[in-house]
Amino acid sequence: MPRALTERERCRTCQKLLDKGRDIILLHGIKKVSVDDITKAAGMAKGSFYQYFGSKEKFLFEMIMDTHKQVFAQAERMLMGGNDMRETLRTLLLNLFNIPEMVFLTKHYNEINELVESMTDQEAQLTNQMEVSMFRRLMTMLGIDTKKVSPGVVHNYLHTLYLIMGSELMSKEDLPQTAELIRESLISYIFGGDTQ
Repeated sequence: MPRALTERERCRTCQKLLDKGRDIILLHGIKKVSVDDITKAAGMAKGSFYQYFGSKEKFLFEMIMDTHKQVFAQAERMLMGGNDMRETLRTLLLNLFNIPEMVFLTKHYNEINELVESMTDQEAQLTNQMEVSMFRRLMTMLGIDTKKVSPGVVHNYLHTLYLIMGSELMSKEDLPQTAELIRESLISYIFGGDTQ
């Protein structure tokens, strides 16, 4: 009988499934990738997948949560390296939707929306709490008083931008200017209307 994995080994195995699964899902899309494809890419047996994730939908939920954490870590690194926080934030917001994972989420908006709608209330609440907490951390790094500028409002702004970017109802030719107006409005909100 094989020995039980240590907690560290279990975390590494789970992360490998998330990373390899994300790689092939980014290439082929959510609906075209099966659990077999994910485990094959990770070099694992299919049974390993179900030790960590109860279903493909649970895997996708964890993958999105993990992607959010990685995007926020990238944002933190960017903010730590910036001198002019307003310009650093502007650049961050401009580049946010060019990150491969965000391009994917926008491109596959309808599939992601189906996944979000299938989330339990607890999963949706956990996602929102995590995101708002991460926005609070980023805002603190910017020196923003989160009692005056709500991390929840920033969260909603960015989700609005995501919804617009993925919507079939939007005029594609005017989308860049629309996104710019929303970004500038958010920057104005965060910095209290200071237009420097």
